[in-house]
Amino acid sequence: MTVRPAPHGPCGTTAREAPGGPGGDLPFETSGSTGVARRWWRRPEQMAREVELIATHLLGPVDHVVNYAPPRHLFGALFGQWLPRTAGVPVHQAWRQPLSPPPVPADARVLVVCLPMTWELLRRHLSTWQRARSVVALHSAAAPPPAAHRLVRRAAPLLRAHELLGSTETGGIAHRPVTPEGEAAAPWRLLPDVTLAGDGAPPAGQAAELVVAGPRLARPDGASRPPAHWATGDLVRFTAPRAFRLVGRSGSLIKVNGVKVHLARVDERLATLLPRAECVALPWTGDPLGGEGYVVFWAGRAAGVDTADVLDALRDFPRPSRIVELAAVPRTAGGKPDRAALLTAAPP
Repeated sequence: MTVRPAPHGPCGTTAREAPGGPGGDLPFETSGSTGVARRWWRRPEQMAREVELIATHLLGPVDHVVNYAPPRHLFGALFGQWLPRTAGVPVHQAWRQPLSPPPVPADARVLVVCLPMTWELLRRHLSTWQRARSVVALHSAAAPPPAAHRLVRRAAPLLRAHELLGSTETGGIAHRPVTPEGEAAAPWRLLPDVTLAGDGAPPAGQAAELVVAGPRLARPDGASRPPAHWATGDLVRFTAPRAFRLVGRSGSLIKVNGVKVHLARVDERLATLLPRAECVALPWTGDPLGGEGYVVFWAGRAAGVDTADVLDALRDFPRPSRIVELAAVPRTAGGKPDRAALLTAAPP
């Protein structure tokens, strides 16, 4: 794919919702429902650089784009607006009516911009996608759900898929292929223009927080320039100088279909609104649509609490993947919720 320089100025939905900054900088807000959103600014050349980088290293030639990612977020703006505009190819904004089968031109090389919920829709409309010459799925926002790995196996060689690790603050950091069902996950590999802050990667096998630097870090609102580096909150274990595996997060942050959720705040909300119940929220990686989610364990029916009360208390949060009622929340000898026992109690 040849990516031509994009015209300076605001981009799609984001531009209509917020004006560009000096020099045509583009505003994006962190996608948090559990904290105060913060605005970050990206220069047009940063957008063009990321599109060209991903197109060159992962995508190859593309004739048509089907975009399931709302362009008010960076991922959707980059690959659902900026890429098709700069490459001069048509785009179907499937996020507007995601349940409808998308138009797929015959014999086209199609890029699908995916969120976790997209994969079940791809499976449902597989006969439509089979009209294409090839399909490349680009996934971001959270861990791919099991449906992604099943479909990559089922639809090969028509379909190949790549996963991007990144954020509003950093842009894309690393990539890896979405492996077919039954195969081990590949390690993440840093994109060529991303460097590690400090002295480089820790010794192989040692877990550490991923702190990155590079020319695509965004500028926070109120600042005159981007930060020199950014701590991602991801805990990683390096397998090679520029390759790693994720082993967790340094805090209680997860992403549910691209929306950040701090589980500590979920616990706070439940404790405040349902003081007569015991409630614990834990990460959950088995969500069939979202890939990454959370499960709420609760006990309190004797106190007059029921599942509807739990859902109502979390009405401003992404919906839990599971809500599990228990007779009592198991606890360790120190009085803390017993995470291992709780996750064993979660349904498959």
